[in-house]
Amino acid sequence: MNTKIFIGLLMISATICSSCKKYLDTVPEDKVTPETFLTGIDQANTLLNGVYNQLYYDSPDKAIPYVYDNMSDNSFNSHPWDPAPQFATGMQNADSDFALVKWKYNFRGISRANALLRGLSTTSNLSESEKNKVIAEAKFLRAYFYFDLLSFYGKVPVLDENSALTNPSRNEIPAVLNFISSDLNVAVSYLDASFGGERASKGAALMLKLRVAEYMRKPLEVISIAQQIEKLGYDLYPNYFELFQVAGIEQKTNHEIMFKINYAKDLRSSEVSKLFGNWNNFAPTLQMVDSYYTKNGFPIKDISTTEGAFIPADPSYNKDRPFDNRDPRLQMSIVVPGSEFRLDGQGWYQANYIPANWDVATSFTVRKFVDPMLKNLTNDGTDRIVMRYAEVLLSWAEAENELNGPTAKVYDIIDRIRARAGMIKLSVAMPSISKVVMTEVIRNERRIELFGEGRRWFDIRRWRIAEKVMVAAVGYDKSKLSWYSAGALTEYWQYVPIVVDQRSFNPNRDYLWPIPNEELNSNPNMDQNPGY
Repeated sequence: MNTKIFIGLLMISATICSSCKKYLDTVPEDKVTPETFLTGIDQANTLLNGVYNQLYYDSPDKAIPYVYDNMSDNSFNSHPWDPAPQFATGMQNADSDFALVKWKYNFRGISRANALLRGLSTTSNLSESEKNKVIAEAKFLRAYFYFDLLSFYGKVPVLDENSALTNPSRNEIPAVLNFISSDLNVAVSYLDASFGGERASKGAALMLKLRVAEYMRKPLEVISIAQQIEKLGYDLYPNYFELFQVAGIEQKTNHEIMFKINYAKDLRSSEVSKLFGNWNNFAPTLQMVDSYYTKNGFPIKDISTTEGAFIPADPSYNKDRPFDNRDPRLQMSIVVPGSEFRLDGQGWYQANYIPANWDVATSFTVRKFVDPMLKNLTNDGTDRIVMRYAEVLLSWAEAENELNGPTAKVYDIIDRIRARAGMIKLSVAMPSISKVVMTEVIRNERRIELFGEGRRWFDIRRWRIAEKVMVAAVGYDKSKLSWYSAGALTEYWQYVPIVVDQRSFNPNRDYLWPIPNEELNSNPNMDQNPGY
C-alpha cells in the first residue's frame, strides 16, 4: 500500500473542514481552504487524500465493508455492543448509531469532494491534465459515497460543488442515479487504467458503474460494462487463498483487485485478523457453510425453489463427516471443526478449540483475510478489498443468463472462477441445466466466492429475497463437539444444529435504513423512510 496516502491523511485534519455549515460566516485562522491552499499538485493530492479518508470508519464498527456480512444470512456477530446485530434482527431505528455514522461519513466525504472541486474550478496552479486527474478521482469518490447512501437510505439530497448551503430536501432516486452517472462518466474519461486498487482507476469507476447498472436492473448495460473492464486487462489472481493474504493483496501486479481501502503497519491498522480470527466478530452461519457444494459439484441437500429450480443433493455427502470432499473454498475461507488454525504466530491450534471457545457462537470462524503469522493483532497492515474482478465476472454471468439463459458464456465464466479454486467445473457437473436452475447456481456461486466481503447484504436486497433468508441464524451446538484428544478428531463429535440468533426482516421497512433522527431534527426539509 502507498504510505504517502497516510502522510496526507495525517495532514488533512488541519487543511479541510468536514462541515461547510460551521464555516459560513468566518474561516478560522488555523484552517486553510482549497482556494488558498491549491498552489500545486502536491497540495491538491493532500486535499484529495482527505476525501479518501472518509472510507475509514473509526466508529462504531471499523470493519467496513466486511461487516455487512453480519447483517446478512452469511455470518453472526454475538457482540451486542457492535452495530450489526441490531440491523440483523430488525431492531434498528432512527437513533441507531450506525445509521448516523454512515450518513455522516458519506456526506462528509461528499462535502470534502465538493470543496476540492470548487477550489479546482478557480485555481490556475495546476496543468490541465493534473486538474482533470484530481477532478476525476474526486468525482469517483463522490459517486461512491452517493451510491452508498442510495443503497442504504434510498432518496438523499443531491449536493454538488455549487449547491447553496441550506437545508436540502431529498431528491428522487432517478435524480440521484443521474448525478452518480454523470460523475462516473467523468471518472471513466480521465482516470488511468491501473491495477492493485490503491487509488481510484478507470477500472474502479467502471466497476461502480456496473454496480449501479445492477441496482437499476439493466442486464444489457452490465454486460457492456463488464466487456469494457475485460479489455483493460483485469484477470483472476491464480491463487484463491493467497488473494486475501498480504502476499496477494499487496502485489502491484495483482490484476484482480480493482479498489481497496489502504492500511499500513505503524500508521493505520485494519485489525482484520483480530476482528475475524481473534475477537470472533464474524461467526459464519451453518446456512453459509451448507451453501458450499461437494467436490462433485452438487449441494449437500436437495434445493427446490418456488421459481421451479430443483438441484438434487450429492448422495456421496456424509453428514457424519460434513466437511470432507467439499468445495475447496470452504476451508480456504472458514475454519471448521477439525481443521488446523494458526493465529498470532505462536503455534498450531486445533480448530476443535474453536467450538470450545465461548465466543465462537456457531462453531465456525473465518480463515479468509486472517494473517496467521501476525504477531501484533492491533498493528495489521492488511488492506481491505472493496472491488475485485471475480465480482465483475459473476455479474456478467448473471446478466447473460437473465437475458439469454445458460449460454456457453455463462458456463465459461463459472468454470473460470471454480477452476481457480480447484473446484469441479460447472460444465462437467451440470452440463445442461435450465435458466431457473442456472439462476440458483449463480446466486450460490456469488455467495461462496464473495463470502466475507460484504456483498451478500446487497445481493439479497437486490434480488428481493431478504425476507426469505433472514430467518433464524443456525450453528452447531458446541457442547456436542468435545475437546480434542489425539487420534479422535471427529469420531465422537455430534453435529447438532442450534439457533444462535433470531433474525427478522420486515419487507415493508427494512429494504431501507432509517434517516437518522439527528438529521431530521436539524433539517426541517428532511423526511423519514416508511416504517421508522
